[in-house]
Amino acid sequence: MSAPIPKTFFGFLLSFGPGIVVALSWVGTGDMVDNSVAGGNYGYALIWVLPIALIFRFIFVNNLAKYPLFNLQKDPSLVRGLARTHPAFGWVILIAFFIYTHLLMSFTISGLGTAINGLVPTIPVFVGSLIGIATVAVVTVKGVYTLLENIFKVILAVMVLCFVVSLVLVGMNFGELIRGFAFELPQQSGIFDAGLIVASLVLAMVGSMANLFYPQFMEEKGWNTPAHRKVQRWDLLFGIFVVLFLGGSIWALGAETLHGKGGVETAADIASALETAIGPIGGIIFYLGLLGAAWSTVASSLFALSKMSVEALHVVTPKRAKRFSGKPLNKDPYYKVMTVWGLLAVLWSLPQAPGLVVLTVVNHVLTAPMLLVIVVGMLLMMNRRDIMGINRNSWLENIGLIIVFVAVAIAAVQGFATLPGIFS
Repeated sequence: MSAPIPKTFFGFLLSFGPGIVVALSWVGTGDMVDNSVAGGNYGYALIWVLPIALIFRFIFVNNLAKYPLFNLQKDPSLVRGLARTHPAFGWVILIAFFIYTHLLMSFTISGLGTAINGLVPTIPVFVGSLIGIATVAVVTVKGVYTLLENIFKVILAVMVLCFVVSLVLVGMNFGELIRGFAFELPQQSGIFDAGLIVASLVLAMVGSMANLFYPQFMEEKGWNTPAHRKVQRWDLLFGIFVVLFLGGSIWALGAETLHGKGGVETAADIASALETAIGPIGGIIFYLGLLGAAWSTVASSLFALSKMSVEALHVVTPKRAKRFSGKPLNKDPYYKVMTVWGLLAVLWSLPQAPGLVVLTVVNHVLTAPMLLVIVVGMLLMMNRRDIMGINRNSWLENIGLIIVFVAVAIAAVQGFATLPGIFS
């Protein structure tokens, strides 16, 4: 069913939803940690990466959003479109989603436990993670998008309030902020090389498999006709500005409270610095922000990945697709299988597991090859006349996708080259 087309300015604002949901799935534990580490270890010197990466992200995701609106086969799913390009893509995507679900959950669930432990120190990280995933399961097992969107709007309001209050209390050095756009790549500070931080930032934004979530949230919203293109673009742009504000705020807090003090290695370093700067409220604000970021990422990612995995399974197993034809994707038992598989990543929150910061940076690098394959599929799919008709990609859109591919490839190579240094 198609959603109504908004006609007025306030109608557009009230229609926004997929952009908010996907923005909070993007600004999760990964962005909280990456931006805090970058600000704490290098001040504002690397902040130029943030807006550039978000421009590339908008180009890429806006191109992703084009498929369900304009494809000739009326496919609601990006997964089906990639499989039309070549049947092998169906299997590649199915396997990639299976691997990525666990990798993504490994550090986001750890972030849940870390946040709950920070707010209530008597609760161990692992127990906090169990509590967190129990609340997520209540929402995601039902597979109801409207409930998810409404919860996320409340989370966004709380996170914005937390970071605005923090920035007002801490203050900002605007001179250093401006100098941060000099495209500098400073010498290593802390355990993370500047090149690895840049690579992780690019991969967390441009190279994230989470970019594929947006078309799924569009489908849930009912944006499935060419007439929805305008509201979709403004919705996505709003989501990008949400990411820019939250990511920039986290970066500034790291730069103002941690830079020059030995670097960042754990989430506790960030919370302690905020406590030193503005008192006990600083740690509470940080952990509340981390809790909101981690919870929203776990919930939205499990929701999207589980449904997209079912879609991929139906693509490669037509008999199963026929058996569940006409039923919501969450009615297929594989939806719950994927949800449980993702939640099992709670084991990465055990005391013997690597810390939250290391898990975050490492996992962004490991998932890059998956996205490179999908970008190639996108280039093939969006330029086929039998799939997109007159709405095939323009040369400018193709250049945008090629730039995304090159940026992710360079970041991946840089990331893999410097990864061993973390464990040495």
